[in-house]
Amino acid sequence: MTSDPQALRAGRRWLSIAGRVQAGGSGVPVRFGFTTSRRNARRAVDRNTVRRVLREAARRHIEDLDAAAASRSVDIVLRLKAAVPDRSAIARGAWKQALRAEAEVLLTELARRLRDKEDRR
Repeated sequence: MTSDPQALRAGRRWLSIAGRVQAGGSGVPVRFGFTTSRRNARRAVDRNTVRRVLREAARRHIEDLDAAAASRSVDIVLRLKAAVPDRSAIARGAWKQALRAEAEVLLTELARRLRDKEDRR
C-alpha cells in the first residue's frame, strides 16, 4: 500500500503494475513503461521476450484504458518481479502464456479501478 492517493498498484506471480493518475491530462491520456532487470532475466532474449509480451498486452488494452482515464493522465509501469524459470522447469510457450494472462488480468483490473475512481468523482 502507498500513501499516495493517486497511485494504483497490483501484482501477481510474475508481474506487478503501478499506475499514477494525474488530473488534467497532458496530450497523451495513457503512457506505458516496461521494466525487466538482469536480476530476474539474465539473458537478453528473456528480457526482450518479456517486454514484447507486455507491449502487446498494452496495445490490446490501450483503448479501454483511454476510455477509463477520461480527462485524466495515467502513467503505467509493468514490471517483471520474479526470476525467469529454468528451461527445464517450464516450457517457454507455457511461460509466455502465463505472462500474457497475468498482464491481461492486471490491465483489466487497472481499467476497472480507473472507472471506479471516475464514478466516485
